Amino acid sequence: MGKKFTATFLLALLLAAPLGLLGQGTALADDVVPTQSPPVLTVHSTGGTITLIGSDEPGVRVISNPNMRPRVNRFDPSQMGDTRIMLPEQFVRRPYGHGYRVYRLPARQFTVPMARFGSEGVNVENPGGDLSIAVPRHAGAVFINAEAGNVEIQKMHAPFIISATTGDVHMVNVGGRGLIRTTTGAVTLGGVSGDLHVQTASGAVTVYGSTANSVDVQSDNGPIYFRFARCGNGVYRFRSKEGTIRLGFRAGASAQVDAQSDTGNVQNLFPGTPGASSAVVSQTSAHAVSMAVNGGGPEITVTTTSGDITLEPVAEPPPLKSQ
Repeated sequence: MGKKFTATFLLALLLAAPLGLLGQGTALADDVVPTQSPPVLTVHSTGGTITLIGSDEPGVRVISNPNMRPRVNRFDPSQMGDTRIMLPEQFVRRPYGHGYRVYRLPARQFTVPMARFGSEGVNVENPGGDLSIAVPRHAGAVFINAEAGNVEIQKMHAPFIISATTGDVHMVNVGGRGLIRTTTGAVTLGGVSGDLHVQTASGAVTVYGSTANSVDVQSDNGPIYFRFARCGNGVYRFRSKEGTIRLGFRAGASAQVDAQSDTGNVQNLFPGTPGASSAVVSQTSAHAVSMAVNGGGPEITVTTTSGDITLEPVAEPPPLKSQ
């Protein structure tokens, strides 16, 4: 039976040293930690932007400002077992109008596949400041806990969990089963594939050119704008309380869409005549619509409490280039 790891374990893993998993010495910044198998990378950061880039280099390279010396250590990920990770409840207090508003993310359990885990792990402890990390494109897994600051990831395929408390998350050409969590930070993705999960309290979620096989996006108050290049065979769910949801479909994206809002409006912008993209509506009202997009396909469920929902055809997505 696999092990179930609590939020305390995950935090200890990201902080690294209290577990006693490391102890193989600290690498210098701008050095390569060589690995013989796809590494498991854990990063704990207290500030600055973390930039992770998929590389053809067989190892992990950490590049930082000479005045900032992150700690880089090895650990043995085989001790992690078959993990079901519990992510803790989070609260953030931010200015709102003439006062403050508390944003809350509930606790969340997420299973990370262990099949890709090798026998080598690398932990990076960032005391603050911008940091760049090059990791093999097909890594074992990536865990990033950014207490402050942004996270940017390019050209990588691996299981991942990205937690950015108040910062933004920007990812381009990333695939694998993964979870992104922010409280108020925006999530912007381009060319994503695999099994995508996004959870935010009030951050905006914007996704271009998705070919993800399954998607689960949840935002209490932030807007969701999601453009499908292609749909897979998995489950697609979009949920919001007060935020708006806007889904765009290219001609190659086929799905059965069921959208409903308790008090918000649901708008279908597909033309009534056949074209590059089409929709056949089976049920419609001011607050709900059920329709087959481009011939129908996997089910997409869209729900809000008061936010408006818009469904529309789109052409080629605007470019979202690697930074």
